[in-house]
Amino acid sequence: MRITRAALLVVGVLVALQAAGLLAAPGPARAAGFEIPDGFVSVPETSPSASRDWEPVLAVRPEDGPFAELTSLSLRRVKGTVDDPDAWLKNRLTVDVPSDAEVGAVLDSPDSPFADPAFEVLRQALPQLFAGLRGLGRIGAELCDDPQAAYNAAGPLREMYCTFQIGPLRQYMLLRLQNVGGDWYYTEIKTANDRRLRELVGIANTFTR
Repeated sequence: MRITRAALLVVGVLVALQAAGLLAAPGPARAAGFEIPDGFVSVPETSPSASRDWEPVLAVRPEDGPFAELTSLSLRRVKGTVDDPDAWLKNRLTVDVPSDAEVGAVLDSPDSPFADPAFEVLRQALPQLFAGLRGLGRIGAELCDDPQAAYNAAGPLREMYCTFQIGPLRQYMLLRLQNVGGDWYYTEIKTANDRRLRELVGIANTFTR
């Protein structure tokens, strides 16, 4: 799993994520195997696989908001067969840490809630925290639960929960792998908000092909 720069930046803006408002949607829709509830949209996913072992299908995320792109559910179709689903999931755990320029772009954005002097300590601490992460490369197994069995509308699957944490701020991730009709599908959920995690899991549970 590639943990994108945007995904890791969210550990510095958790408060803003929790306060972000969402636009209303006309009603539940159905798109590419998921039931999309109010407040979420389905869009084509364009991010390629760095390891070239899957191809993007679609992404589900909250409707437009200040940090909507930092919370998402991504569906990918795996290329070829998977002999060991648990090992395959564990091999997704790579880290892509944002650069100083990217961290600064978030903190200094005209719309950033951290422009207030009250957040000056956080503004000074974040670049140091991310600098320390750049040598990590891979997430340690201690940050993830062991893969376990689960089910959704398409049938049985294997899933793995991970929590990346800096101080009191967290990035939640859920990785799923399942075989449906002879094809393997990889689902990746990422968010810094426990409520959003539950909502995205609920959407992932509606997957059918």
